[in-house]
Amino acid sequence: MKKRFGRILALVSVFSLLCTSCLGGGGTTAANETDSGSSEEPSGNSEVTVGLERDVYAIPDYTNVGDDVRVIRMSVSMSASDYGTSASGVMVKTFVDRVEELSGGKMVVQVFPANQLASTTDDIVNGLITGAFEMSEVGQANWGDYTTAFTALNVPFLYPDEQTAYNIMNSEIGDGMREQLLTDTGLRAVGFMHLGMRTLTNNTKEIHSPSDMANMKLRVQSDPTQIAAFEELGASVMTTSFSELFTALQQGLCDGQDNPIITIVSQKFYEVQNYITMLNHLPNLSMVVISDAYYQSLSADEQSWVDQAGQEATEACYQTMLDTTQTLIDQLTEYGINITYLTDEEYQVFVDSVPNTWALCEETMGTDAWNELLAAVEAAQSEA
Repeated sequence: MKKRFGRILALVSVFSLLCTSCLGGGGTTAANETDSGSSEEPSGNSEVTVGLERDVYAIPDYTNVGDDVRVIRMSVSMSASDYGTSASGVMVKTFVDRVEELSGGKMVVQVFPANQLASTTDDIVNGLITGAFEMSEVGQANWGDYTTAFTALNVPFLYPDEQTAYNIMNSEIGDGMREQLLTDTGLRAVGFMHLGMRTLTNNTKEIHSPSDMANMKLRVQSDPTQIAAFEELGASVMTTSFSELFTALQQGLCDGQDNPIITIVSQKFYEVQNYITMLNHLPNLSMVVISDAYYQSLSADEQSWVDQAGQEATEACYQTMLDTTQTLIDQLTEYGINITYLTDEEYQVFVDSVPNTWALCEETMGTDAWNELLAAVEAAQSEA
């Protein structure tokens, strides 16, 4: 167990309807091109809506079900408005629906959105271990105090696209991550939220090379590997909490941040950031986990319902992310955001600029595991 751990011991792929105005006539930036004519402030056109339709589905309330129904409490960061529409919301809704369907109503999942039950990783892990709730989700960069299982996902510029990351998670490498997570924490991964490749936003200029990031104040996640990568690229790194990030960007406390397109839209970062660079330096995943002690208390049938629902929900989330990301990019372009696509040569300069971070990852994982990862990524690319 890591140091903090001792503190307290059928597939649904919903592609939401979009506002008619969002679909009309917006300028679309094609792949590998740069929309260079949009350095002005966002247009603020009241007829332009950025994002998928929200509040389409209500989260089911199972608080008054009978004693003969098993209720799994699930704490998630997703807002209630995104239930069933965003990629993460589709995953949660699919899991909820499939558990009830597979069990014939004998088992249901009560969702608590917007971090109602726990917000920090410490709160989530402690809540799962103490039985305050049974399921939750934690992003790949937030496990560092508990396990190094997901170091492989934090290697910058290793994964060229979402499909490669998806293939890795469905390979022996991904199985090893699950096993190490279980061993180190007593938590079992039943699914993965695939939210797309992480991009870089800022409020001052286009970024085409690491030199463009020199001394730029960037908020990054607290994972040591991700911090090392951006420091090696020349940025001035900050680790502002996610809940305070919008305000920090708005007030100029930091110049930019990195997140997938889906998060940039859902958190409205585009309102305070004029530039997006499709850096695609990392895949963005969250692990949907269940307390293994609770899982082991379930019958074989109940375990199979959870496992199957988790797999189907993962696939639904991934497909929804693929289906919606370009739509959101098109809407951001119409809104007036400058979106930069790196050329192959520009991207390679970034890849070549983080040798020390790659060495850190190899040291953390061990040489044998590192070499296995590189070989697996190469194989996964051929399958993509």
